[in-house]
Amino acid sequence: MQKKIISYAFIVLAVFLIVIGIIQSGFLDTFRRAVVICLECVGIG
Repeated sequence: MQKKIISYAFIVLAVFLIVIGIIQSGFLDTFRRAVVICLECVGIG
């Protein structure tokens, strides 16, 4: 029973942190870096 509560607590925490990241536009920085890395691997960037 206690493992189930801990699992749900971690899920709620993860969702909360994801929402905070989206609100602060943190995903845009990650997306830009990913695009630059992909273009460098192909040899374009």
